[in-house]
Amino acid sequence: MAEPNTMPVSGMDPRWNDALLAARVLAAGVGALGGVRLRAGAGPVRNRWIEMARAMMEAAEVTQGKGSGRPWLRIPASSAAGRLTGGIDIAATLTAGRPVHEKGLLARADGGIIVLGMAERLAAASAAIIGRTMDDRATSGASGRSHPARFSVIALDESVEEDEDVPAALADRLTLDVRLDGLSIHDAPLDLDLAHDMGADLPDAEACAAPAIGDDVREAAATISLALPASPLRRSLDLLRVARILAAIERSESVDGSHLAAAVRLCLGMMLNTEAQPDEGAEQPDPGPADEPQQPLDADEMPAEPPQRDQPEQNEAESDRPETELTEEDMLVAAGTASRAVLTELDRPDRSAAGKSARTGKSGGFKSGSRRGRPAGIVSRPPYPEARPDIVSTLRAAIPWQRLRNPEFALAADGKAPPLRILPSDFRYIRFRHRTESTAIFAVDASGSTAMERLAEAKGAIELLLGDCYVRRDHVALITFRGRSAETLLEPTRSLVRAKRSLTGLPGGGPTPLAGAIRRSLEIAGMVQRRGQSPLIVYLTDGSGNIALDGQPDRVRARDDAQLLARQGAALGYRSILIDIARRPREATRELARSMQAQYCPLPNVSANAVNAIVSAELQKGTRS
Repeated sequence: MAEPNTMPVSGMDPRWNDALLAARVLAAGVGALGGVRLRAGAGPVRNRWIEMARAMMEAAEVTQGKGSGRPWLRIPASSAAGRLTGGIDIAATLTAGRPVHEKGLLARADGGIIVLGMAERLAAASAAIIGRTMDDRATSGASGRSHPARFSVIALDESVEEDEDVPAALADRLTLDVRLDGLSIHDAPLDLDLAHDMGADLPDAEACAAPAIGDDVREAAATISLALPASPLRRSLDLLRVARILAAIERSESVDGSHLAAAVRLCLGMMLNTEAQPDEGAEQPDPGPADEPQQPLDADEMPAEPPQRDQPEQNEAESDRPETELTEEDMLVAAGTASRAVLTELDRPDRSAAGKSARTGKSGGFKSGSRRGRPAGIVSRPPYPEARPDIVSTLRAAIPWQRLRNPEFALAADGKAPPLRILPSDFRYIRFRHRTESTAIFAVDASGSTAMERLAEAKGAIELLLGDCYVRRDHVALITFRGRSAETLLEPTRSLVRAKRSLTGLPGGGPTPLAGAIRRSLEIAGMVQRRGQSPLIVYLTDGSGNIALDGQPDRVRARDDAQLLARQGAALGYRSILIDIARRPREATRELARSMQAQYCPLPNVSANAVNAIVSAELQKGTRS
């Protein structure tokens, strides 16, 4: 069977051809399909795809006699939930003297497209609202009235970090998966005339639902969907829906294997037929059993009649079957082939969930009640003492009560509305939330009792941690203590070059001013916390302090000063780790760790990898908490 629609333009990059085919499917199934997950960074290639898709939709509307009034709304990921579902129209309410409700953005997009910018940053609550509206095909605003909302979503996915992803409540409902990463501007030509031609030839909604689907195609779609790990139940329905639209585009009366194979390609965002085909003149190897193909094949590339072994000859009716018709066995073979190709693609380390969880993501946890960051909702209590009410949200909360507070609340003869009565209970505040960075503050004992190989391993551990800072977005500070005082060798930084320069000439030897090191580490931790970061203090010492805070050699006073400062750090709530690098761990060092409520880790044989593992685990624990 010829496939003019899967490859619209000869000589064009196959990925761009598939992207244009996905745009045609979306234009033909607006409102019936969930939408497209468009994986691409901001740039001309993504803009060209959006322009081509919009041109196809406009051409389809004109051809089908619907005009060109289909809604096309752009919604940022930071839009509040109230804007999505609707609420009080403040301007209309003040003019009319009575509560006037407005439609939300989702209801305004009925019959059209929502372009959702930076979908990977969409709040979970907003994603749940959009997902439920897509399921119900309607939304209810603050007035309680239901508004129709049949739309499709183009979710712009700009994920870069491993812990960035479109919320599952929305991602599971996006039918198509288009990947434009790696395409240059030369691979994606902008041809609006071609887009209009593609759109003008699209079938209407009734024609898209006309092609029949046989049981063999349904079984194959179910087999592919079940083969996908963590696949939503609606995935098989998406495959069938897209395959039916592809059949309608080709003016086919029924869905066959080629349509299902193309649907798999478009819905899963991958190319299943990109393997190089052998030359016709080359000797072909034995293909082996039908259930173990040598390379991924689309359903339309499977032989019309699979080879039969030790079977009687086919009867006359079977031999007269057209070559393009696929039997149930053919469909199952194609489904198995596609399933294995899909699993191979999803089993790559950079796509698997196990690989993603093995890598550490952004450092620090989410901090609520902050004065800065991203809006995380509207609350009725101040998130911090100096918070100011949000005017718009406060007016929305106060307007519905004006009839009760002022029975004469109505438009006056001169067209003016009476003043509003706003109570403190109407005040609404914006709650912010931001992700905090972590700073590991190393206090390294460079005295004579711990110098030599221990100091070298401490340097190696810091260099290993700095190598991971670009992934976790951590900072590292370095304090060394020897002689009479502690010295800040490295302010909080992520620069590996600066750290190596500071560590190169680090001397060792002399007495141990442990109390001074604890005091200096607490000072840096306070400075880090004031910046909005999460400090983690790591002590590498044998615990044998012999210099008091005033710089005088006195082992008893040094121990008392260290205990006092340790309890002070515990009272301030600073996380800390005490790594005992003495040859023989002592109870005094363990008692010091208990005083500062620190994690105590005896490590007689100091290893840079061991220190790095301990600190990294604690940083990740802080991220999860």
